[in-house]
Amino acid sequence: FITNFSCGPDSFIIGYFRDIMGRKPSLTLELDNHTADAGLETRIEAFLDIVSAYRKLFAEKRVSKTKRTFIPARTTLDKGIPKVITSSGEVLPMTDSRVKLLVPSMGRLVTESLAAVFRGSGINAIAHPPSDEAVLKLGRANTSCKECLPLILTTGTLLNFIFNEKKDSEILVYFMATGSGPCRFGQYRIFMEDLIRKKEIPNVALFSLTSENSYAGMGNDFHLKAWWGVIVSDVMEDIRSMILANAVDTEAGVKVFEDVWNSIVGELEIGDFSRLETQLEKTARRIRQIPMKRPPEAVPAISLVGEIFVRRDALSRQYLTEWLYLVDKGLVDHTMSKMEKLTFILKKNYMARYQKRIQSKLAGTGLVNGKPLNIQSIINNASPHISPNLAGEAILTVGSSLTEIVSHTCMPNRLAEAILNEAMTRDGKLATDPSNHRLRSTLAHVDDLPFLAIEGDGSPFPQIINANLEAFCLRAERLHNSMLEVKNRLKAKRN
Repeated sequence: FITNFSCGPDSFIIGYFRDIMGRKPSLTLELDNHTADAGLETRIEAFLDIVSAYRKLFAEKRVSKTKRTFIPARTTLDKGIPKVITSSGEVLPMTDSRVKLLVPSMGRLVTESLAAVFRGSGINAIAHPPSDEAVLKLGRANTSCKECLPLILTTGTLLNFIFNEKKDSEILVYFMATGSGPCRFGQYRIFMEDLIRKKEIPNVALFSLTSENSYAGMGNDFHLKAWWGVIVSDVMEDIRSMILANAVDTEAGVKVFEDVWNSIVGELEIGDFSRLETQLEKTARRIRQIPMKRPPEAVPAISLVGEIFVRRDALSRQYLTEWLYLVDKGLVDHTMSKMEKLTFILKKNYMARYQKRIQSKLAGTGLVNGKPLNIQSIINNASPHISPNLAGEAILTVGSSLTEIVSHTCMPNRLAEAILNEAMTRDGKLATDPSNHRLRSTLAHVDDLPFLAIEGDGSPFPQIINANLEAFCLRAERLHNSMLEVKNRLKAKRN
């Protein structure tokens, strides 16, 4: 098998190749333009010797052995009702008391909110705590370590729960969303099902909802409440970041946050939007009372963009303090019937309506902007650099970076990084809003915009990355101060 260093697709395909080969000898050659011929020749010669020995030892001594058949558990969706078929063939609704649904940590808040919505549907769902070093090590021990970090962490999460917490009488269902596009995300479920089969772990099944149909399948009621959970958790994560960065007493501020967050999770489980809105109003009032060091608009804001899992998972980002809209946008095409297009448009409208209501309530904290993102504007800003027809989140990463900077106080990521390294300049930013005189004035003495790409594998950042982070923060603070100066100068002129 011939591959290249850091080849994304091959990080999974090589594992499948080795599984297919089984005990047969195989050779994987990982090449780049610096690979020496002599080293390759030695490896190939050694491989041929192994093949020859294998033929002599096994070709003439084939012994027929009866292999025990293992049947893994699996899940199905029957008219919106999720069911699990156990290893013994028993069919159970996922609401059965013996079934437990495990939601891996994709960032603590969104995981807890999704688990609450599942519980509101009668499913015994639990949110796995955020990944730690033990989960990372367990994941690395059961992968090739060439896969993307989220796959390693979610693999470690599943095995950690099976080994340490799962009861023999339980039927465990592991929630793993899936999708397509240039990302390897669509292989996660396949990889884990193969892992369960290889380890012959009974009564453990994967349950997936896919971006191909906007994560539908469990009915509109569940889809709607899950959307509430995603929006609430996303805004609350931003509020928590502001508390950590700006509260006079961080410990007391976090304590208030945890208290109101637990109340929000309880309302998400109940699933009544009027009650949720009331709780969000109470949350805004309590958080607004937390003393802050500076007005929120005076705090430099860093936009953390990139792979959707990593930017919310604390271990993945080493504790550095829209996706769904884009998924939906790509669904309308000529293959849809008129009724399907009408249903899609109605769904988009109610998603936007609930997003606006949730964000407006939490804007009462004074710590976040209640204005929803304009996804079309983000896509338009990225369109000169990347085609909107390319599925996945790369266009959001590029567009968000160009949209957010100055204007507001994985495989897709490799593509986005390559583009942003060239596009994050004064000219690149001005092209997104050429008639904005305030923007032009702010960038008058700026050539390159603050931009830093970091690739993480779960390990602590080395000294060079920490140094780059410090330099980046210094540049970002200078740009922030320049933005405030221009804002105050224009305000003085108006007065």
